[in-house]
Amino acid sequence: MERAVWIILNKDFSLTMDAEIKDEKVVDKKFSPGNDLWTNELPRLGFSDENIQKDYDDFIKDIFTLFSEPSVDEVFINAKIGEESEYVNSKNPLLLRKIEEYSIDEIIG
Repeated sequence: MERAVWIILNKDFSLTMDAEIKDEKVVDKKFSPGNDLWTNELPRLGFSDENIQKDYDDFIKDIFTLFSEPSVDEVFINAKIGEESEYVNSKNPLLLRKIEEYSIDEIIG
């Protein structure tokens, strides 16, 4: 099983995504806002500052919009380690950076 890790970020926030690459699709996505906390859904964090909360909610909406793009799997899969791709869909563009590729079979074996 082939997997990869990407960082999705904008000027204020970052999120780590680990996912399986299967049949030219990015599947079994796991997300982490940090500290070895992983979830199958985009994390909904709460902030006491309303402006920070709005900015974070916009960040999550931008990621949902990114995932709805028809070519999103191709962008993630074809990225080279360390390469950054910019996704401009709002006032705060998202940067996508692949940081690792690995095989579960190699780790277990």
